[in-house]
Amino acid sequence: MARHRPAAEGGYQRGEETRARIIEAAMRLFATHGFDGASTRDIAREANVNAPALQYYFDNKEGVYLACIDYFVERAWALMQEVVAGAEALLARPDATDTELIDGYLALQACFAHFLYECPETDHWRQFMARERAGLGPPAAFERIDAGINRRLFALTSALIGRLVGQPASDEVTRIRTVAIDMQIAAFKVMRRHVLRALDWEGYGEAETRQVHDVLQEHTRILLLGLVAQRDLARREA
Repeated sequence: MARHRPAAEGGYQRGEETRARIIEAAMRLFATHGFDGASTRDIAREANVNAPALQYYFDNKEGVYLACIDYFVERAWALMQEVVAGAEALLARPDATDTELIDGYLALQACFAHFLYECPETDHWRQFMARERAGLGPPAAFERIDAGINRRLFALTSALIGRLVGQPASDEVTRIRTVAIDMQIAAFKVMRRHVLRALDWEGYGEAETRQVHDVLQEHTRILLLGLVAQRDLARREA
């Protein structure tokens, strides 16, 4: 496992800056060349450090990669933790209305969209995470990001959708619905080239980003309201 070492003799801040620089350089190279294609020598050169410095902070290439995963998770939670806590508090209320539950889900969606589309680092984060989702990183990386962010978010979104459809969050159909609805946002980043070609866009500027956000929010609200209507009809017919 990679170790988090500060520099010796009072150089903690300098050590943190060096470590952060290595992570940033590694994420860019992993995004472009993949885990197998980016060497520790390339990463050290990109970060403007010598190879022993990389080993000092991270032990090996896998340690650097896992540090990139940890950094991604930390940044995601820094942005999303308040909205996630609000949605969890909403779920804890048995009297929460359908409208409140839908608004809670849409707030999560909007927050995650902001993280994916508007954070300045996300161009190479998108490429990095697309490779990771495709299973091209070391096996330990999936476990790290699954434990760090995926499980809690999926438990939350599946519970919200489960309440709206009147089924347990553990129900298989509920989980399928949740995956389908959750993945709408990521598709517009992971499938960036296809989306740009399909929409005849040159890139994601502010106007395009806002349009995607607005359409996805409208689409998701309509979809969730439809599921609620289907639930209510089934109850009346029962």
